[in-house]
Amino acid sequence: MKEIVPVIKDLLTKAIVENAIRKLEKIPEPECSQFVTATKARFLAERDNSIRRRLAAAKIQEPIMQGHDLSGKERFRPETRHMITLEVQKDCFVGFKGERFRFYLSDEGYRNAKRSEQEGEIKIKSHAAVVAGKLYPDKKPKQQER
Repeated sequence: MKEIVPVIKDLLTKAIVENAIRKLEKIPEPECSQFVTATKARFLAERDNSIRRRLAAAKIQEPIMQGHDLSGKERFRPETRHMITLEVQKDCFVGFKGERFRFYLSDEGYRNAKRSEQEGEIKIKSHAAVVAGKLYPDKKPKQQER
């Protein structure tokens, strides 16, 4: 810690580090080493747990999107007229309950998807018209209030 004091630019940070050095110098060497090691281990464990917890929460919160890639080749086919994202409501030919998909569809494919939605197999979450690979969403996203 003594080696970093000369390169610290912020006066408050420099004062905090110098104060910590003075306090640590009062502790006998074996205890000081154990204290520093234990503190470092506790900090690393808390950091790793925090990252693991946040990753686990993110996986639970939002299911993985399956199906066609956002810029997949299906988007640019001449017969493609619709892009939908859907969630499976009950196990069916599309997938298992709770799975989410993105598909680029022709007019006939979109009619089939609407029929599946009416039968309760899927729920169409969003739709966009596709013209020459460009997407034209049906609903504009809500803008944040300023």
